[in-house]
Amino acid sequence: MTKPKRPTLTERRAEELRMTIALTARDLFVAEGDASATVERICEIVGIAPRTFHRHFPVKEDVLIPLLRRSETIILGELANAPDDADPVEVLTYALTLEVGTRQVPDFDRQLVRLIVNTPQYRLRFVEWSEGLADGITKFLSRFYELDAEPFLRDLPARLVVQTMRHAIYHWVDASGSGDYSEVGRLEFRGFGMALSGLRRLPEK
Repeated sequence: MTKPKRPTLTERRAEELRMTIALTARDLFVAEGDASATVERICEIVGIAPRTFHRHFPVKEDVLIPLLRRSETIILGELANAPDDADPVEVLTYALTLEVGTRQVPDFDRQLVRLIVNTPQYRLRFVEWSEGLADGITKFLSRFYELDAEPFLRDLPARLVVQTMRHAIYHWVDASGSGDYSEVGRLEFRGFGMALSGLRRLPEK
């Protein structure tokens, strides 16, 4: 088996810069709003020229993609490392709420998520990113459930999990009050249980 190619120093530095830009943009979005967090303002804080920004992000709306990719790595890592005797609904809930849940800054995160889901350009990227989780979730579910051989039906449970996750996040953002992110986990746990209830569990190994 061929080992994955290690990124070069130049590639690592480029990725570090992309993450620095993304984190700066994230903080500005929450502090000042999307309209005030211009490319020029982000570049001023990071200390780069706008042309450097656009070399990494063709449009400003792409600036949160490194944060989404980091979340994807965390989520898929948790799913891949789950023990065979785990409760799959509990694992999914934990994996999909882990990063935000451990940050313990609910007001900040809620403002950021509200911006993402209420701004069409950012919401589109969030939806595209979440749909990209489906293959990894299908692989995870196949360890615990009998999945159909037909591709559409095989992928459908994972698609339902992804849709449930998004619906829980939308509900949390729109709900009154300032509940912490554990509310998302509570909604996801119930929703995932319902979405997967029709699947037959594999015999325990």
